[in-house]
Amino acid sequence: MNQPKRFSRNIPQAPERILDAPDLIDDYYLNLLDWNSNNTVAISLGDSVYLWNATDGSITQLMQTPGDGSHVTSVSWIQDGTHLAVGTSRNVVQLWDTERQKRVREMDGHQARVGALAWNSHILTSGGRDGLLVHHD
Repeated sequence: MNQPKRFSRNIPQAPERILDAPDLIDDYYLNLLDWNSNNTVAISLGDSVYLWNATDGSITQLMQTPGDGSHVTSVSWIQDGTHLAVGTSRNVVQLWDTERQKRVREMDGHQARVGALAWNSHILTSGGRDGLLVHHD
């Protein structure tokens, strides 16, 4: 009987890179980081979303939520990596064109913060603390 070959791989003991993340909200129910197919990381720090390009190391502030006490609660890239969905504590979902750094759309439907976002092709589903799932086409 043939046994499958065992391959070992080297797992580094030290991190390759450490990114400073001040104002990262410590809340298990929020989704504050997403990495896209173009090697760009979107991260929510407090009331802002930053884009870090892992290829060249550049950092760009994409957006900031308006008003006191508001903050970003979730981020999610569409599969092709050109648009970013952003959920907020103000119960809305914003869609951003990251190449032009422009907000394309703002969608409502929740009565509480939007903590989860997921794409299926061009359909975006948002989940809120209100217990609702909303499909945005």
